[in-house]
Amino acid sequence: MSLSRTRAPYTGIAAAFLIHATISGTWAPRLPAIKQSLELSDGELGTALVGLAAGLLLGTRLAGAPIDRIGSRPVMRAGFPLLCASVVLPALAGSVATLLLALLALGTLSGVLDVAINAHGIEVERHAARPLLSGLHGLWSVGLGLGAGIAATAAAAGVDPLLHFTLVGAALAVASAALMGGLLAPVRLRRDERKEDGGAPWTAALALLGAIAFCSFVGEGSASDWSSVYLAQELSASPGVAAVAFFAFAVAMAASRFTADALRARFGAVALVRGGALLAAAGLLTGLAVHEPAAAIAGFALLGAGLAPIVPIAFSAAGHVDPTTTGRLVGRVATVGYVGSVAGPILIGWAAEAVGLRTALGLVVVLAVVVAASARAVAPAPAADRALPA
Repeated sequence: MSLSRTRAPYTGIAAAFLIHATISGTWAPRLPAIKQSLELSDGELGTALVGLAAGLLLGTRLAGAPIDRIGSRPVMRAGFPLLCASVVLPALAGSVATLLLALLALGTLSGVLDVAINAHGIEVERHAARPLLSGLHGLWSVGLGLGAGIAATAAAAGVDPLLHFTLVGAALAVASAALMGGLLAPVRLRRDERKEDGGAPWTAALALLGAIAFCSFVGEGSASDWSSVYLAQELSASPGVAAVAFFAFAVAMAASRFTADALRARFGAVALVRGGALLAAAGLLTGLAVHEPAAAIAGFALLGAGLAPIVPIAFSAAGHVDPTTTGRLVGRVATVGYVGSVAGPILIGWAAEAVGLRTALGLVVVLAVVVAASARAVAPAPAADRALPA
């Protein structure tokens, strides 16, 4: 495949991943200001955040059928302006109920587009005949940091969240229209090739891919919510040192994703998932066993590096099972995965109440070992063997 034929579709989907992530990184750091302006308690804010989780799960579940019916490109072109507009909704909320509804809308659109960009990334992989999805997820990490950095700057300058969200949303809407022109056109199927909603049934292999995504997302969510708490609470680290734990995790994960496509092309998806999962398990286990902040930080960094390629490869494996139902297959795996990102930190918290946080985080180690044992599930379907190595 010539570079010129691949460049435009890759530029378009890379922009989509960046913009999607920048939206995600924009609003969350401003929650303290929104909480204060609405005079919400911690419990009320937690209730409002249920809307986001519900929206993500709803969006990933609903996205597949329209993506398979009309293509991921039309869904993205219609959805991104709506997503960019919806980022202002949390700033317009006047109560806990309206904040919940705002986050439900934002989460639903984000979930739909999460499936769409991953489905389109898999189409670009097929077009280029080489692995690309891990690098695109690396760009998502970059976009998340960009959005969070802009939000931190706006917060420090005292910029009102509504003005901040409006400016960012407008800029990203213009960028999405300008940068996504090269997206691949939908594949037109003959009538006898089209499959209705029941045409992408659950299978044992697909369920196993969902389980792999679930286990990896539990690790990611637990690192996000509990890594700094672990250092502060269990190791008596200062707030500044404790905060480094998640930073190390996030940087290692982003760096690893930018190298994962080349490693996948050389060693294959199965070896990379198995090796990454074992690295994650061994790294975190060592970090928990050595009761020192430096060891814990290194352990969370290795966890991020090891988990980095797992979800992109699981999504890619699902999408390559049947090109006519990529949206539904990716949507199902993504929905199961997002359940892990929501439930994982909660399970760690409940377990910590009973056995302590250090032991509770051992659940992440166990789930990483489960991923390593299940790695054969990410072997590509026969139709994809020549393009994407096993």
